[in-house]
Amino acid sequence: MKPRIFLLMVLAGGLLAACSPYKVLRSQTHQSPETVSNYRSYEFVETDLNALAAMAVTPERVEALKAAIARQLDARGYVRGADNPDLLVNIGLTVAEKTQTRETDIREAPRYIGQYRYSWRSQTVPVGTYREGTVNVDVVDARKNELFWEGAVSSVLTRKTGTDAGLDKAMSRLFEKFPGRNTR
Repeated sequence: MKPRIFLLMVLAGGLLAACSPYKVLRSQTHQSPETVSNYRSYEFVETDLNALAAMAVTPERVEALKAAIARQLDARGYVRGADNPDLLVNIGLTVAEKTQTRETDIREAPRYIGQYRYSWRSQTVPVGTYREGTVNVDVVDARKNELFWEGAVSSVLTRKTGTDAGLDKAMSRLFEKFPGRNTR
């Protein structure tokens, strides 16, 4: 294969990989990196399922989300332990109905001749609605009750983003900068 064609294929693959339906809104650590060695275990804070039911989020989806987060924490060397965990993981979910809009342009102006002081202005026109989901994850030091890490990721809700594989991809993006015990 010619080097140019190979280079173009690699560039195109990189661009496609960079396009992700998941947008990381926030990912930051609130404690020094040295404190990571103090933490070994984690557990989830109890989720209010009644509030989630109002947003049409099922308990099964919440458990799938917890499992995706647990896989990320396990991969970074933390152990899920319910007895006396070092870290508490709190999950917040929001689902918002959004309106997709577009701007009108001069080509859409009505053809009108005759009225004095006629003007046309560009305007925003609604074209559809969609649902956007946001997951907030707060990891708290259980002993000090201080925030250790916080992150948030959002995505347009589709059939793909709501699957277990979609949740894994979203949490993988969210936890990219999460401090791990085994990353030294």
